[in-house]
Amino acid sequence: MWTDKDREKYKYDGRRYPSDLTDTEWEIIKPLFMGYWTFTADMREVVNACFYLEHTGCPWRSLPSDFGPHQTVRTWYDRFRAEGIWSQAGAALTRRVREAHGHAAEPTTGILDSQSVVSGPQKGDRGFDGHKKIKGIKRHGLTCSLGFVLAVVVTPASVHDTKAAELVLARAVENGFTIKRAKVDGIYTGPTIETASSVYKVAFQVTSRPTEAQGFNPLPLRWRIEATFGTTTNRYRRLTRNLEQHAQGAEDAFELAHFRRTLRVYARDVHSIT
Repeated sequence: MWTDKDREKYKYDGRRYPSDLTDTEWEIIKPLFMGYWTFTADMREVVNACFYLEHTGCPWRSLPSDFGPHQTVRTWYDRFRAEGIWSQAGAALTRRVREAHGHAAEPTTGILDSQSVVSGPQKGDRGFDGHKKIKGIKRHGLTCSLGFVLAVVVTPASVHDTKAAELVLARAVENGFTIKRAKVDGIYTGPTIETASSVYKVAFQVTSRPTEAQGFNPLPLRWRIEATFGTTTNRYRRLTRNLEQHAQGAEDAFELAHFRRTLRVYARDVHSIT
């Protein structure tokens, strides 16, 4: 049954598509794109097109014509991706959101886990995850204690989680994040993890499901990365399966979804304050 709260939340706000930027959101990220001058493309529409692609998972040629030629959008998308706009923006917004929620901008605790995803028919590296019976890729993610992504590394699904741990920590450092402890499950043990812990000065803290627990039993903090994987997969159809030929493209797709997610949260926080 619809309530007044539901009607307020889902009322028409004047945007063409749900993925479009609101005026508040555009004002927040507008400085990121002011250095890109063009006489033929509206930069806000280009960003809207990137978010539309992420949200719907449609092919490039199926982008609605009101965004402009799909070739133009693809050119700018590739440039933003090459210059690391998505990851930089996501990192900056993560710090702002943490401060808005009363936390320190720089996280000290991270949550490390992976998500195996089926690959589409395109070419590209893939592997078989024997535990989950999935042929495709594996997203290795590190989030802060609030569930916002600090780093993501994509490998074939056959790569063991422990072998990717050091890669993820290295990527987090590249993104400007240095954590002191990482909440992990019982699979993150052994010499490889000990080496990663020594190199990056990170304490791996294993949190396991109680043996006597029955049914669904969310673990403290650890459930947040599961929620992050679930949210990005459910709300951004491009991520429901891997449609990229290269690991870099798959990482960028995930970082773009994280950028959109943190932007929405931060804009909502700003709006509630004002």
